[in-house]
Amino acid sequence: MKNPLDPFKFWKRLGADASGASGSKSARAATPAFAAYQTSILKDFIAAITRKENPVVLDLGPVIGSNIEFFLNLGIKVYMEDFLAAYSNPKYSVLVDDKVTLDEPQFFRENFDYANDFFDGLICWDFLSYLEPKFARIFVERISAKMKPDSLVLGFFRTQKSPGPVVLHKYRINSESFLEYIPQDRKMEIKKVYQTRDVTQLFAEYHSQKFYLLKHQMLEALLRKRGPAQNP
Repeated sequence: MKNPLDPFKFWKRLGADASGASGSKSARAATPAFAAYQTSILKDFIAAITRKENPVVLDLGPVIGSNIEFFLNLGIKVYMEDFLAAYSNPKYSVLVDDKVTLDEPQFFRENFDYANDFFDGLICWDFLSYLEPKFARIFVERISAKMKPDSLVLGFFRTQKSPGPVVLHKYRINSESFLEYIPQDRKMEIKKVYQTRDVTQLFAEYHSQKFYLLKHQMLEALLRKRGPAQNP
């Protein structure tokens, strides 16, 4: 199991967040270095998580040191796993019937090795939109086993498809109400456009708490995992 403080040590060594930006938190909040968009659900996710005892959150985006600091300052232990970096690693590509596909057994043997019922919260950002729908369902099923009953999921979903690959972004928490969208050097094709019904079907073990369609056509969702007695 990974040490949740390793990324935090990385941030301390840089003296800045992992994206390479420097300056105080207040300076970043006043003058975002990248496009910033309002988030309507992040504050609800945080409020619910901080009410839990010794909460632990899994962030499935690239390491951003200031995000780690943000959660640690709220008393939330955070583990970070760059899902798309692992998913795109050529070591997990195999040929099946002359078609390149993901070696799922090896992928799950080497990634997300956490105990069941371990996390109080999960942040998906928008990476599920870049997965083949079949594998997205498999991943949600696998990661859901690591989530405690009554745990929370914060997810972002693409609602419009673009022709060809699009630039990937990572998300820096500017405040409970705003996120900075930082472009990366990678592009991927959007494989699935999600509407609210698609999200509820994907997260079948969860209650849908809130949905918001943001101004830049990103669907923001908050979901809560059912307890054993609540499952159908």
